[in-house]
Formats: sequence, C-alpha cells, structure tokens
Amino acid sequence: MVKLKNIPGHSALNGVAATSSPQPEGSKGMVKITDLGLLDKINLRCQPDNPVIGKAMKRVVGVDLPLAYNTYHAAGYRSCIWLGPDEWLILGENGASDDIIAELDVPEAGHVAVTEVSDALGTITIEGPHARDVLAKHCAIDLHPSAFTKGMAAQTLLSHAGITMTCLEDDKLLIIGRTSFMAYILELLTDAALEYGYSYTPAA
Repeated sequence: MVKLKNIPGHSALNGVAATSSPQPEGSKGMVKITDLGLLDKINLRCQPDNPVIGKAMKRVVGVDLPLAYNTYHAAGYRSCIWLGPDEWLILGENGASDDIIAELDVPEAGHVAVTEVSDALGTITIEGPHARDVLAKHCAIDLHPSAFTKGMAAQTLLSHAGITMTCLEDDKLLIIGRTSFMAYILELLTDAALEYGYSYTPAA
C-alpha cells in the first residue's frame, strides 16, 4: 500500500486556509481533500530496459520501473509513475531527491536524464465515497471503479488543467498538477464537492 503524508514546508497552496462544507442529507460521506505539501518529485528519462537504472530503482525507490502504460508502482513513501515509454515520475518524501538522483544519475547508466521537478508540481489527495463523482464533473476519462483501479495512473485534463492522477485505493486518488494551477484545481474540486460535503486540509 502506498503511504502518503503531509510534509511541512512550502506548498503551491500555501496561504489557503482549511475549509469545509456541511454534509447534506443523503450524502454517502464527506469528500476529504488534502494538500500533501512537499513531496520530492523527479522526472526520469531512459530506455526501459536499462539494467543500471533497473537495479538502482529497486535499491533506492524500492520498486521496478513500471513498464505497462498508465500504471505506477509504490513502496512505502516512494513511488514511480509511468508517463511514457521512456519517461517516469518518481515521488518521495521531502529530502529524498538527493539520494534518489545520486543513485540514478551515474555515468555507467549511459543515456539517462534525471531532473528534479519538485517545485514545478503540486500534489493533493481526494478521498471518500463521492471522490470519483467529484472528479467526473471536470474529467472526461472513465473513472468507474472497474475501469480506473488501484495501481493505475492517467494523464488527463481536469477542466482546463493538465494533471497526472493515480488510484491509491477505491475511494482515494492522488492528483499531481502544475504549481501555478493548484489553486485553480482546488477551487474546482471544492465547488464540485459542495453537494456531498467536503473538508480541505492544508499541508502542516
């Protein structure tokens, strides 16, 4: 099971206070939206069969490179998301990037690009029995639990914002977006969640 936690420090949503709306009668449960604050993020470009990178990923991230399209692998607080045939996004706890980059960006790996993108992207989770209903208001992909299952990832649009989304559990999803779009994404989600009731928790 992938583990995620609030990380103290600067966030794309710094200054956005905790907020909530009441749970109306008939709602199956509150929608919980949480800013994860600082998660280290690393973009990796390489050939999928690179043996040096494969071994390093197991050693420092704890997972194999996901080779199936639209999937991710996770171990503890670290995970790796498939973005394309030769591109992945690695997530880790605050401060993890130095160790991860040191293991991946080595001469013997050959033609490899390892780029820290922590400040470029924000991360939030949305969970609850209506989480998928909220997302479906602004997202065109099939979010039915039988179609978008745990371990799957997708690059899509949330209204006008490009996002990467992963399914952590049946009723919990991770959303990764550009830092400059995170306030917009949060506003979309809280507005869409009003009919179910929601709570938003900022990063600690």
